[in-house]
Amino acid sequence: MKRTAQVAVIGALLAVGVAQSYAQSPFVVSSLNVALSGFSGDSSGATAVKITNKDIINALNSSSSAFGFSKSAKLLIEVPVGGGSPAFVVRDGGTDTDVSSFFGTDSTSIIVASNGKVQYAIRTLTFDSGAGESFDVSGFTTDKIGIVNGKDTGKLDGQVTSSNYSVAGTGEVNSTAAVLKGTINLTGAKGEMH
Repeated sequence: MKRTAQVAVIGALLAVGVAQSYAQSPFVVSSLNVALSGFSGDSSGATAVKITNKDIINALNSSSSAFGFSKSAKLLIEVPVGGGSPAFVVRDGGTDTDVSSFFGTDSTSIIVASNGKVQYAIRTLTFDSGAGESFDVSGFTTDKIGIVNGKDTGKLDGQVTSSNYSVAGTGEVNSTAAVLKGTINLTGAKGEMH
């Protein structure tokens, strides 16, 4: 009887330790949609180019990390609910791979509308595969603020539910200098625990 009680106490302590080591935090996870177009070349001529999510996934596969993502892989951005730096992730099937080291982001002071449901900023997004595909674009951004729902998080109020950037900048396509313009959108925001 005494031994059974000791085993039960040890089991309970182990369970608490395991639960603490797997503590998770809520994140807002959105699809990142990149649609850039422009021209690459030099003084001898220009060629029309584009950079989309498909091109970014292919560039990540061609990087020194040689990820091997499938054609159905999705590009996501994860932002901690309490604020903080975003993480860039490729979700391929049931596997999430952090690719944040290939991306960078920055923004000016954020201006919030009086109704608290919209905010504005000038944002910059950079990407560099290290294999001849890159961009550094910035522009006017409109964020919609509201409630994000998640199976494990419930309702998360005061979160960015969508974001639309109108951008322009420079980059490289096939290791050739490029000028680019287009849009970057964050859509489908949902709460997830990580």
